[in-house]
Amino acid sequence: MSDATEPTADGRDRLLAAISRYQVPIGILLLVGLLRPVIAHDALLGSSYIATSMLIWMLFAAAFNLLYGYSGLLSFGHAIFLGTGIYGVAIGLRHFDLPYLVAAPIGVIVAGLIAYGIARLIVGYGEIYFAMLTLAFAEAIHFVVNADPFGLTGGADGLRSGTTPAWIESFRGQSVVQLGGGEFDLYYFVAIVFVLASLALWQIVRSPFGRTLVAIRDNEELARAMGISTARYQVWAFTLSGIFSAIAGTLLVIRNSGASLENFGMMTGAEVILMSIFGGMSYFFGPIAGAFSWFFAREYLTNLEMVAVPLLGTVDVGPILGYWRFFFGFLFVVVIVLSPREGLWGFVRSIADRVRRRLTEVIRE
Repeated sequence: MSDATEPTADGRDRLLAAISRYQVPIGILLLVGLLRPVIAHDALLGSSYIATSMLIWMLFAAAFNLLYGYSGLLSFGHAIFLGTGIYGVAIGLRHFDLPYLVAAPIGVIVAGLIAYGIARLIVGYGEIYFAMLTLAFAEAIHFVVNADPFGLTGGADGLRSGTTPAWIESFRGQSVVQLGGGEFDLYYFVAIVFVLASLALWQIVRSPFGRTLVAIRDNEELARAMGISTARYQVWAFTLSGIFSAIAGTLLVIRNSGASLENFGMMTGAEVILMSIFGGMSYFFGPIAGAFSWFFAREYLTNLEMVAVPLLGTVDVGPILGYWRFFFGFLFVVVIVLSPREGLWGFVRSIADRVRRRLTEVIRE
């Protein structure tokens, strides 16, 4: 009897080990498969329109967290790289008639070069100076884009016309990709890029390079004593983070059908910081959860108008919930107080672990 059951038990253990080892890739695939239909449910947003933007900002937040969560360096200027990806595509399509598949890599490469140059200048000055210098660079580049050099950026008006690839068409507010004689929603194109970029980020953070970044973050002096060139690792972390942020930008430009000066603004850089901290810097899925929460709160609260309240009947809450940032800020404070570094993702995981342990105890009893 034992001989018959042992292979089954071994097979189950191997399956569980494989799931545990590849839980991030599995989670990424489940995310892109379930996000659109889930938020389109009538009990939630009732529309899938925002799903594409969610995926793009999830990628941006995950790219930012490669620097902040895994390296311990805070950048206030990551809008530089998102904006470079956006404007790289917009300028290439509008002014030089480049195909999207040429303009997008150029934008990503330029963003990587900018990130590398900035990192070489500011890495090594300490965390506070690093953060302030990234903000200074962001303000400087924002000024340059606003000045509309050589008539390329459009200044404060940005770039709108001529910035959408010919193989993308808009129909009743939905963007449709037309390739190979067929057509499909833009969400699926973004989902493919999101999966590939997220898997690449996952490979980076689990590689010896990523493990070294964590060691530097936890104790930079000890890492130096072990012979690790901390500055070199931080430079490349900043560069890679900028590259993946630019990839998100190359998607956002076709999602928004243009480039806007606010893409280089301080609020863009601040929002991705809040998403990462709220979701949980210590986890790969933390910033992704933070980006989802940000967009879901914004869409759900701003579209909620009438609520049934006991003893009061139906109350119009639209004018109040229009200030959705206040309510999100309150939730942000609660999560950070309860789980300072773990964030929302860590908080939910801790609750799930407690429930699982309790159920295991009950089953064994």
